[in-house]
Amino acid sequence: MLKHLQTPRQRLTAQVAATVVLASSIALIPFAAPTMPAEAADATTNVLFDAPEKALGKGYQSSGDQIVSGTGDSDGFHIVTASEREGYTFREVASLRRKDIDAGPWTGYVCTTGSGRYAAAVYMPALWTNKPGAVYRGAFAAVVRLSDGKVTEVAEGVQLSYYSPGCGEDDRVLFSTSSATDVDAGDTTVIEADAATGKATADRTVDGQLTHMLPTPRGDYGVLNGDLVKLTGRGKATRAQKQTRLTGPVFALTSSAAGALDLGLVNGRKSVISRWQDGKLSALGSGEIGKLKLFPRKGGSLVVGDVAGVNTSRAPGLKAQPFAGPPAAVSQEGRLIATSLVSDELKGATTPLGSPEAKATDDGRAAGLIRIQATAVGTGTRSTIAFDADAHPVEKAASSAGSPAMGPAAHTVSSLTSSAAGASDDPTSPRHDVEPLNCGEGGPEALCVSGGVKTFDGPTVYEFEIPCLVKRNNPKRQAQQPSANQVEWAVDQAVHGALNVQRPANWHDTGLPAFSPQGLFPKPALTGGGDIPAQVLLGILAQESNFKQASWHSVNGTAGNVLQADWFGNGASIHYYPVRADSDCGYGIAQVTTGMSERHPVQFDQTKAGAIAVDYATNIAASMGILAEKWNQLKALGMETNGGSPQWIENWYMALWGYNSGVYTDPGEPRGLGYFNNPANPQYPPDRKGFLRATFDDAAHPAKWPYQEKVLGWAETPHKTWNWEPSYVIPDFPGATALLNLPTNYGTFCSPSVNNCTPGAADPCPAWDETCRWAGSVAWINGQDATNSSREQLRFPVGASESALVAKYPSGPCMTTPDGTPGTIVVDDLNGREDVYGCGAFPSGEQGKFSLQFGDNLIVDRGERNFRATPYIAQIDVHQLGAGYNGHAFFTHSYPSTDFFHKVTGRWMLNPGYLPAADQPGKRYNVWIHLPNHGAQATVRYTTIPGPNKGGLGSDTCNISQANRTQGKNAWFKLGSWLFWKGGGVEMDNIHPSGGTGDANVAFDAVAFVPVSAPDPGNCAMGK
Repeated sequence: MLKHLQTPRQRLTAQVAATVVLASSIALIPFAAPTMPAEAADATTNVLFDAPEKALGKGYQSSGDQIVSGTGDSDGFHIVTASEREGYTFREVASLRRKDIDAGPWTGYVCTTGSGRYAAAVYMPALWTNKPGAVYRGAFAAVVRLSDGKVTEVAEGVQLSYYSPGCGEDDRVLFSTSSATDVDAGDTTVIEADAATGKATADRTVDGQLTHMLPTPRGDYGVLNGDLVKLTGRGKATRAQKQTRLTGPVFALTSSAAGALDLGLVNGRKSVISRWQDGKLSALGSGEIGKLKLFPRKGGSLVVGDVAGVNTSRAPGLKAQPFAGPPAAVSQEGRLIATSLVSDELKGATTPLGSPEAKATDDGRAAGLIRIQATAVGTGTRSTIAFDADAHPVEKAASSAGSPAMGPAAHTVSSLTSSAAGASDDPTSPRHDVEPLNCGEGGPEALCVSGGVKTFDGPTVYEFEIPCLVKRNNPKRQAQQPSANQVEWAVDQAVHGALNVQRPANWHDTGLPAFSPQGLFPKPALTGGGDIPAQVLLGILAQESNFKQASWHSVNGTAGNVLQADWFGNGASIHYYPVRADSDCGYGIAQVTTGMSERHPVQFDQTKAGAIAVDYATNIAASMGILAEKWNQLKALGMETNGGSPQWIENWYMALWGYNSGVYTDPGEPRGLGYFNNPANPQYPPDRKGFLRATFDDAAHPAKWPYQEKVLGWAETPHKTWNWEPSYVIPDFPGATALLNLPTNYGTFCSPSVNNCTPGAADPCPAWDETCRWAGSVAWINGQDATNSSREQLRFPVGASESALVAKYPSGPCMTTPDGTPGTIVVDDLNGREDVYGCGAFPSGEQGKFSLQFGDNLIVDRGERNFRATPYIAQIDVHQLGAGYNGHAFFTHSYPSTDFFHKVTGRWMLNPGYLPAADQPGKRYNVWIHLPNHGAQATVRYTTIPGPNKGGLGSDTCNISQANRTQGKNAWFKLGSWLFWKGGGVEMDNIHPSGGTGDANVAFDAVAFVPVSAPDPGNCAMGK
């Protein structure tokens, strides 16, 4: 009798975004003139100053100053540090990511505790940024010991915001999570953690949206409902005790000397530095908005930038440092100011091939290549380096090597968790893939159930089935990753109704009938006429997917599964069963969702759904209907921007707002645009500059901007291609300017008479409900023309033919054999032709068959709606890739030998009709395996299975490092010869006694059986 295994609570599914930076402590050092020449530095070094004594001054070797900061990409959220005594030599302390989540680049924020020994971080996948509200409760929290990179996960389901986490004078850290929505401020739970132990020690909940949490020895502070508050009490006795009313929106809160608090506030077009001490709030001075920043430092605070108007003489502990440029991070003693720290990958680049600026990292990718710009304050020496984070880690402690554990953090905010079908209400219940020790005397359950098959098709198992119309890992529904030139061509044609390229029947072996993108999805009509400007649509695609039609595993020219954010509805995790009700069926480059799920009342037919998935151009054509709908809905509500002409890019501000978070049109309630993307929302820094206007560093922490500002930022500043050329052309800007004419007054969409909102208030719309919806017209440009507004600019003329694909890797080999021997049988993972790369027809699966088995092939009902269903979990980490033999391979990752929940077994079985019976002499073949030029990394075990035979010959195995055998090229590798009978073939799986960590790719490609007459030991000493 199997013991019952409780299924855990549904993990939070949110989508988020953001990344990086924060400084620690700091001390004033005189600043040299910004006209000082920059010191030359090697482009790919981790040493910021190669002549440190000149840049930093004598005695730098005895300095205790260090800088701690962070940035994200698909390798993880990189925590990096550099010390002055080593000339500010940068090293990666940790790369934070959840191995159980496969969702592209990561982003986050980091702060340093008062002792300088620990960093605290919040982080999550950047692709999640586009779901409204996800930043409130979808991130992960961790602390990192800076001396050796030991990572301890603290909590999950936390908030990702520029003011979180909160670090103060000691080693306590405050994280937060919020239940806020577009119509409700909800409540905020503050999670207190001890950085030294990595454990959450308490949590307290207050009503409303609490921001800028700051731990101090005198109590914990924050901003709530426009007030500076102090948290008192614990549990149900928690109170937010008002200290003072604030005079404007807050952008910074730091702890200073003698129990004082320093604040950065906005008043009109000024950034104001104020001090709270002895029950009194005093203004110390101001500077131009956005050019005055406040950072913590040991023993006080540091104000950086336009400081001429700030008087620090009556504010002990507050130091002023003049500086030109936007500071992104500051060292603990203020001797170094970084103006940018960002991965090349976030600029849109994949591999900067042939780039004069920098080489790629050692693995040939832009991920992990971090570009740092910084200034030595003492001399004004500036330097820029490209730092390969993977090549320069700190020395790890034995217990902290590698990335954080794959499992969830110990602390989860139970009030925010929701239950999946059949899930336990116990927030401490285990995850779904934990193997219960209920076999015999405490053995794993798999030992008792493997080998049998018991299935149960009950309602709970049905809830594991994904409702998305186009299924994963179907070779006939691979999406080929377009290059940037193709995307821009498609947009230029689509916005003018000319995206009519003909896809022939069975295009790329999809089995679809002939179609054209705008034959399926005609150009939508705009109320009042006109067209969507090309740069508006390009900005959406850059923000939604970074121009990715296929998954992040596929580079330009390579096919794979279509890009989706959370296919299985389980927070993109490999540890939890799929949740049908929460599956995100957004597809491809524009994340087209509507009509792509069985749960939608109106669904696309198989031709339209298939084309949206496999064809980037059709996906773009379909997305235009969604944007046009929002424009027309706003027109119907009488809501116009600058008079409402669609030709001007600036006039799409509100339509983009609605594209992301919706337009409320129900006449029974307040209509218009919700508060989440309102630029006055205190979720966003009130002193921010336009997205990407100062530096590409903005792309590393996009949570600081509402959706429409990010899209228009990408429209204004294109991301980069391999050659560091812009991926698309810029708009036709007004006059001599190179900027869009966007609103800089974030109170523009804030009016007491329209949406219960007070411009310039510390909390502009305290009601935080449907009354905060913006429902009016707005104009910040009067008399629009080419001198004050921006129009589209096309690279490709209307009617131009499809631009040629620029592929990173050459096509895989088509129908080759290892050595040309006649009679060779090749069993491919396709079992038939899937003509993505133009391989044409090749032999069908008559000579053999390939199959994948997920888990231990068991679905066991344990009773009370609890299941052991390994196939439903193992499938999550299986992907297809347009690489290898005949342009297709499957891949997963390596796992420990006892992990049956993630076990994937590939079998290449010969057709029994070609083999002798058991009582006949065996047929000898040399066994060759084919490995793709990318997507193969792990050491795996291949097993030759002879089939039943009277001689009793058994199987043999050979361990192969797939990475060593490919070296970045398509390769055949000979195992050796073996005898085969009916039922014979080759088997390989992804779990091994030596263990696996879930990182290294395991590829399933082709196996060739070459007939030979004599034994050949090959590379594996087989020779039967």
